[in-house]
Amino acid sequence: MANNSTHFSAVPSEVLLFSVVFKFIAMIIGILGNMTVIIYSILTNKEKTATSYLVGNLAMADLLVCVTFYPMSIIEFTLTILNIDSDQNLFCKLSRSTIWSLLFASVSTLLAITVDRYLYIVKPLKYPMIVTKGRVFLAISGIWLTACCLFVFLLVHWRRFDFKLRSFCDTNKYMQRSIEIFVYLPLTLILILNIRILIVAEKQRKRIFAETAVPITASDGQPKNKMSATIHKFFHAVKALKTFSIVVAVLAFCVLTPTVVGLVLRYSCSLSCEQMWYVVFNYELYGINSIVNAFIYGMRHIKYRRAYRHILFKIRRCNQPSD
Repeated sequence: MANNSTHFSAVPSEVLLFSVVFKFIAMIIGILGNMTVIIYSILTNKEKTATSYLVGNLAMADLLVCVTFYPMSIIEFTLTILNIDSDQNLFCKLSRSTIWSLLFASVSTLLAITVDRYLYIVKPLKYPMIVTKGRVFLAISGIWLTACCLFVFLLVHWRRFDFKLRSFCDTNKYMQRSIEIFVYLPLTLILILNIRILIVAEKQRKRIFAETAVPITASDGQPKNKMSATIHKFFHAVKALKTFSIVVAVLAFCVLTPTVVGLVLRYSCSLSCEQMWYVVFNYELYGINSIVNAFIYGMRHIKYRRAYRHILFKIRRCNQPSD
């Protein structure tokens, strides 16, 4: 193994070391958080719905980011710090193809969740007939099939930017525009639908308060009658909708920020400055999005907090020495 690298990195070793430590911690947190969401949503949740499977699928996409993109970046940065050569074309192809295809899977799953919530709020009576488990599984299969095709397509086109610059990847303009369409088009639809859902939900909430003066729950917190149960489910759906709106807002921030900052740096920064942004920080925001989602559910819903505590309790019991 060579001790001297033939590639030049414009990123200081101290910055790369900090990034490696941060990525490692983020990877562990992301794996634990998303595994908990998957276990609860698909395995332990007794009231499985179409939304549960979609939430589990979103967590699966985020989990794959943590177990693929982060390890590749950690290895590449560690080799750079140690001044050891690596296959730059292979790194660019695998790391960029992985993050973009999984980002597409996350955005597409969020679009499916948004459509699901839209139908539940706008057409509550027809919802059970429109959204079935079979159609949800078909949508999930379509998302992953498209993501796999996108991965293979990107694998061919991503390459290192320059022979002497390390960890700096590039693709042609046509490919870059295609990637943006695959990500920004679903994201735009998500934002439009979420605004529409929030408007409709607010109107229905006001109508419910205007038409009923009776409490919707009894003293024990349970619905008093069938009508109250329906209203109770509606408000539960509105809370879930607000949770997904937070997830969408985080996603939009993590996706749009690198694009905006990248455009500014392209016209106002040196090549070394641009390399530092694209190598260290640009894709970090995509990874952070995969970590934050799992904890948004925990902050918003007590059922996920209980699931987190249960998983941590199990881990602690496994680590305790047996007598």
